[in-house]
Amino acid sequence: MPVEIEVRGTIVPDGDKWIYDYFEQPCTTAADIRNKIRSANGDVLEVSVNSPGGDIFVASEIYTALKNYNNVKIKVTGLAASAASVIAMAGYCEMSPTAQMMVHNVWTCQSGDYRDMDSASESLKKANRSIANAYCVKSGMALDAALKMMDDTTWMTAQDAKALGLVDKVLFEEADVDGSFQSHLYLNAEVNSVLKENAKAMYAAIPRLSPSVIAKMRESRENAPEKNEKSENEPKALVDQNLESAKAYLNYLKLKGDVKND
Repeated sequence: MPVEIEVRGTIVPDGDKWIYDYFEQPCTTAADIRNKIRSANGDVLEVSVNSPGGDIFVASEIYTALKNYNNVKIKVTGLAASAASVIAMAGYCEMSPTAQMMVHNVWTCQSGDYRDMDSASESLKKANRSIANAYCVKSGMALDAALKMMDDTTWMTAQDAKALGLVDKVLFEEADVDGSFQSHLYLNAEVNSVLKENAKAMYAAIPRLSPSVIAKMRESRENAPEKNEKSENEPKALVDQNLESAKAYLNYLKLKGDVKND
């Protein structure tokens, strides 16, 4: 019996999951995926992807775990952007004709003098090459082509992604007698262009906890009074009134427009 795995919301480290749960924000961690894989016992993993991306190292861990399993079927049902697009490369992949895929360069935050900035730049270039490998392995494209695609912050419809070899099939397409494919929802170039522009606007509007909010939550948890053993198993009971101030701080950042996507 197939085991269903959902890659939803921001891709975050295991230790940050409680923060997203507290704010009732969807997220996916490597532990979520590992636990599902352990329970599969050789059955097919059906992975549904709708995520704006997140931590590239967590995405790499998830990608590697799925690739090692081998019996994986992936469906991009909504958005496979940034780090989530890497996960979509981990096996046979189908994509909804209404879905979008986005690839771009790795982002980070850095402070310091010119030497720190030079070092950060070199680290980002190496990270880009690591991420590009996933697209190359899946599609057979050259590394330079993958890096150019990332440089351009490329948004793709299902047909675009299939043409590049990043997905294997567009959902709901049927084969004609001559072997070619026709989509029930045929999208011409003009419609594709509109979809891409709309997707950019939607991506910018996706809420994501900023590093400052996550740091404040961690600080609040560290400063919280000791709890009894029972409350340690309940994430919302692990923190005291400091978390309410952190929640108010998040709302303040939303009003300022400081809750951003990475």
